[in-house]
Amino acid sequence: MSESNTERQQVVGAISAIGDGLLSQEDIERLAGSARIRSFNKGEQLIASGDMPASACILTSGVARAFYVDSAGKEVTDCIAFKPGEVLVPSAGLTTPSPVYVEAVCDLEILQIDIHCVIDMLETSFGLNKLYNRLLLSSWDYHWAIKHVISQERAKDRYLWFLKEFPGMAGVVPARHIASFLGMTPVTLSRLRAELRQEAE
Repeated sequence: MSESNTERQQVVGAISAIGDGLLSQEDIERLAGSARIRSFNKGEQLIASGDMPASACILTSGVARAFYVDSAGKEVTDCIAFKPGEVLVPSAGLTTPSPVYVEAVCDLEILQIDIHCVIDMLETSFGLNKLYNRLLLSSWDYHWAIKHVISQERAKDRYLWFLKEFPGMAGVVPARHIASFLGMTPVTLSRLRAELRQEAE
């Protein structure tokens, strides 16, 4: 089997998995025609703040984070994506500039689908509209859960929430990114980790 056919099968398989039964075969084939799988190395930037989206990016493997730079020039981690199928589209508006940077936390692969194909198909595909709405609601719930935890929970409970909701990520995502994601300093996170190690002994 040629490399192009193998990649085509990978693309179709990835879109089918993400579609979760909502997309028709015609939808899948049309999306696959404007899609490709790309690899990024650890630390490599996928999207820059202010970029106009050229594609809808969907995580197939690895870990990515979105962050912005605050008024003091410090990076603030806004979200962490590690589940295959998570969409790396920084804004619900598909034609608005990205408000954040997106980078690879470790080596990763993403499925890129041409944004114009997605926009055109949203005009005609009932299945894609259902999928789009489902993903929007999922993203909404995710970000509100983060806001709730950061604004209302103690630092220790925030970290315990992170360990539960992001299994295995404490050993993959650098501590400084986890700390900023949870609204605490790296020193506080280090102290919490020490406390939890002592409790486990």
